[in-house]
Amino acid sequence: MPILLAVLGVLGAAAFWYYRLRDVGNAAGEVVDAAQRVRGTYRRKAFRKKAESSAIEAVDDPAAAAVAMLIGLAQERGELSIAAEEAIKAEMQHVMGVANIAETYTFAQWVAGHADDSNTLSLKFAKLWLAKLDESQRQDVYDMAKRVSEAEGEPTLGQIGALKALRDRLGLTRT
Repeated sequence: MPILLAVLGVLGAAAFWYYRLRDVGNAAGEVVDAAQRVRGTYRRKAFRKKAESSAIEAVDDPAAAAVAMLIGLAQERGELSIAAEEAIKAEMQHVMGVANIAETYTFAQWVAGHADDSNTLSLKFAKLWLAKLDESQRQDVYDMAKRVSEAEGEPTLGQIGALKALRDRLGLTRT
């Protein structure tokens, strides 16, 4: 009988420690899974941020960049209005001479959606404009921006500030 109790005691102790160690293993596995989920979330967020900013960096056409800037400037008032959209498309047709207005406008609207505000766009596109446009063309970009900001009346303070920053970034002298 004492041997039977000893064997049962050893089996009970083994079962107890087996289940304890199994639970510890499961808990450790859950900690590792949680850490991997956090790591994956961080990587996805970093990739998303990089992918979203690359839309702006990928623009190499000064006309598309200008249209995106005009859209961003018009959105300083809030939602893009029909009057502002028509003013931008008129500028695209009459000043820029864009062949496919709908396609360029849609692309520029997508690009503008990846920026926080028009100042971000003018900052990102300034090098492109300085490299590919002469001074009169850069003046045209500024003049178009000014007309679009006035499409719905007096420009807002945000638009006035964006226009000043645009003028400086385009390398235009004050008149």
